[in-house]
Amino acid sequence: MEKEIATTSNGHEIRRPTEQLDAEEYVGLLEKFGINGASPAERLEQLKSLSAERIAVLISSINKGLQGSKDHLLRKDRAMKIGEQDTIAPEDRYDVFVALIDDIKNTPDTINPERVADTLAMGIVLLHPFYDGNGRTARVVGLTFREGFDDPDSYAQDFEVVTEPRDLARARGGFLIYSYTPQFPDDFDRSDPTQVSHYLHDLITTEAEGAYIGPFGQAPLEMQPASLAA
Repeated sequence: MEKEIATTSNGHEIRRPTEQLDAEEYVGLLEKFGINGASPAERLEQLKSLSAERIAVLISSINKGLQGSKDHLLRKDRAMKIGEQDTIAPEDRYDVFVALIDDIKNTPDTINPERVADTLAMGIVLLHPFYDGNGRTARVVGLTFREGFDDPDSYAQDFEVVTEPRDLARARGGFLIYSYTPQFPDDFDRSDPTQVSHYLHDLITTEAEGAYIGPFGQAPLEMQPASLAA
């Protein structure tokens, strides 16, 4: 009998398959990286304490967990595409990512953790480093720094929604969650690392209404007064 080959949802072969990450296991994964705060603000501070390299490993670990792969699924031979458009070349990803993490580390105490999460999620989408699951990885990151993450019941449901592959959602004809989608000017070149880096910098430093669409809507740049007083 021919052995069935495990693949990602877009058909990329998984050489060493494992069980896919579930909601409870994801919490355990975060704890391994020292992220276990009781609020979005606490988790953000824990994230900011990590090096850029450690955050990159965390993101890769999330992606391979969602795919059910023991090996990372980074694509290093060429840029991935979003539709018909090329993303940043592999050799340029590191500099853009490090600049983004530096911006995150330098955010003020008044920053809204949800906006930081959305910016990091948008960075994942724009760098598009994985063979598959870039959108799911981004949505999980966005969920992690929201208050709903602290409610066990709503978190488990939200995790299931944000980690469902969009092709499966289309096939069942059900609710299709929004992806993280940047709102660029017409002449924007998403393969240009300088333009992408500037976009991400502006996203985390200016209010810029209508800068992106996401599964949770666009988060305000700063925490609201009630959040600051909590």
